[in-house]
Order: sequence, then structure tokens, then C-alpha cells
Amino acid sequence: MLMSVLMILAICFLPRLTVLATAKVPMLNTLGSVFLCYLGGLILSFAFKAGGADMSLASDLSSVLVCIAMPLILFSADLPALKKLAKPMLISYAMNVVAVLIMAFLAFFLFRGIVQNADLASAMLIGDYTGGTPNLFAIGKSLGADNDQILLLQTSDMIGGGIYFFILISLMPVITRKLLPHYVPVGHEVNYGETAHYESEFSGEKRSIKPWRSFLNRVLLVLLSLCCVAVAMGVALLLPSKFGNVGLAKLSEFMAVIMLVLTTLGIALSFVKKVRSSTDSYSTGQYFILMFSVAMGLCFDFSAMSTALGVFAMLMLVQFGTVILHLIMAKIGKIDDQTMLITSTAGIYGPAFIIPVANALKNEEIVLPGILCGILGYAIGNYLGIAFGGLFSLL
Repeated sequence: MLMSVLMILAICFLPRLTVLATAKVPMLNTLGSVFLCYLGGLILSFAFKAGGADMSLASDLSSVLVCIAMPLILFSADLPALKKLAKPMLISYAMNVVAVLIMAFLAFFLFRGIVQNADLASAMLIGDYTGGTPNLFAIGKSLGADNDQILLLQTSDMIGGGIYFFILISLMPVITRKLLPHYVPVGHEVNYGETAHYESEFSGEKRSIKPWRSFLNRVLLVLLSLCCVAVAMGVALLLPSKFGNVGLAKLSEFMAVIMLVLTTLGIALSFVKKVRSSTDSYSTGQYFILMFSVAMGLCFDFSAMSTALGVFAMLMLVQFGTVILHLIMAKIGKIDDQTMLITSTAGIYGPAFIIPVANALKNEEIVLPGILCGILGYAIGNYLGIAFGGLFSLL
């Protein structure tokens, strides 16, 4: 009992220590909070296993945590603002999505004899490279992927993503300037207020808001997310089951349904202005993702490392193949260089990386459109990943 309590406390509070550490130590910030939470959970797992802790608790908690996180991340999605996007921006982002789907199909057929559950890995990569890390986690849990496979894929993504980010801000601007038409400023006045709001939201910067008010706001958002989880589970319990009961076995059978309902509810509530404009929903969702990461580290099985090289090769094929295919389609479609780069960033990394890439390109005009594309990715990533995961399982 004591070890279980300590495990829950570690899952709840280790992310906070990680966030504080990354804010003060640049090298730790480079590694990222998600990886450090994985690592912290992995190290603590030895002590908990030695103490006789029930490690299945961490696995069960991870499923709950990702369910709570998904609506929180989607609450701040300003989807009506997508109408502000210029046509080339939407077309370029659509090209990225098509490129991801093509490469995921190719990777599935090439690696299904090498990587165990290649269908699940391909589905998770679709969510990851149309939306982001939260989508990868959500799709993995929805389709019943092993915790070890999810962790290996995310770790591979951190390594591959680091390589591509260096290329993105150094070589890619040179390559795209030679191959694609040059970006022509639209001349619209930059909405600094809206841009600052998203910059603060996705960077995790502290706001000048009273701590008690911020805490209360976060509690209310979590309660709203829990209501979404309750509705999603209620829908799952109404479905016919091979288990013939209403226990956890039935709910695990319908995790894909639960996640799709949660995604839909999160998007629907984002159209409620008070929910969408409420501060801290995204950062609160990210904190639940960090708790999820600790739980994943706690229940990691080192025997899964034997498949690490194949998983990494599969991810690199999808990631760099997507970029190359997107570039080819942009050339055919006459998409300009900076639009292609910012939509590629939105797909590969999500909204949080838009600002540093836009700064590297010295273009403020593309910040808000890029962030909106990233938000769109969060919204559609689960639908695409779960749908194509089901398709891959039939092939």
C-alpha cells in the first residue's frame, strides 16, 4: 500500500520538479520535460519493483491520464479562426497530411516483418506528424499499443525530431529558396494580441494572474475534462461487448471509441467562448501528459529495447519521407518557401515550435497561421490515426 501511494505521488509531483529544472538548466531544457519524466519514471521503477509495488497501477493510471489530457489540450483550439488562413497555407498543410499518410502506408508495408505491431506504430506516427505528441499517446492507448512501444516511438521521435529541427532552421530555408517561389508578404497587420496569447499558451510562460485564481481555473478545467471522460466512458458502456460486463475489461476494449468521443467533446467545447478563452487549459493538459510520461517510464520493460533500432528506422523513414514528399508537392503546387516550412513545422512538431522557426525565418506574419495549422492538427490527428490504424490491422 505504501509503495502504491509513493508511486502515485511520484507521478503527480515529479513533472513539477522537471518543469522547474528545465526552466533553470539549459541542457535539461534541450532534453525536454517529456524525456526527463520518462527517465525519472524509469529510474524510480527499480526502487518500486524492489519494494514489491504493483507496477500495473502505473499502466492503468497512464490510460486515465491521457484521457484527461486530450480534452484539455483541445479546449483552447480556436478552430473558427481557421477562416483567417490564406488558401496557400491550408493547401500546404493538407499536402503535409497527405505526405504523412503516404509515408505511413509505405513504412507499414516495409517494416511489418521487422517491427512488431507495425500497424500500431504507423497509426501513431500519423497522429504524431499531423498533430503532435499528445496525439501519438492518445492513438497508442486507443489501439492497445504496448507501453514499451509507445515509449520507444516517442524517444525515437525526440532524437529524429532534434535532427530535423537543426536541418529545419539551417539548411531547409536555403533548399526551399532554391526550389520554391519566394514568400510574398501579404501586407496584413499582424494581430499581436492574438499572437501573444498563443505564444504565452504554448511556451508555458507565467502570466500576471493571481496564483489562487490560476489554481481555481485549472481545477475547473480538469473537472470539465473529467465530465468529458465520464460521458465517453458512458458511451463505451452502452456498446455491445464480447466481455459481457461493465468492468474495466469492457472499457479497455473500447478505448478507441472513448478517445474519439473525448476528441469530439474537446473540439465541441472549444467553440464555447468562455472555455476557449480560459487560460491554462493547454498547459494543464501538457502537465497531464508529463504525468503520463512518468507512468510510462515506471512500467517500461527493457526487453523491448531489442526492437529499438527497427522502430527508429521506421520513424526516420516516415519523418524525412514526409518532408521530402511535402517539398515535391509544394514545388508542383507552387507553394512558396516559407509557407511550406511553417506548415511542415506545424505537422512535424505542432504549435509550440512555430514561434522559433518563424523567428529564424524573420517573418512575424506566419506565426499565427502556423499556430492555427498546428491546432488543426491536434483536432484531426486522433481521427486520422485511429481510422488508419484500423485499416492497417485489416491488411
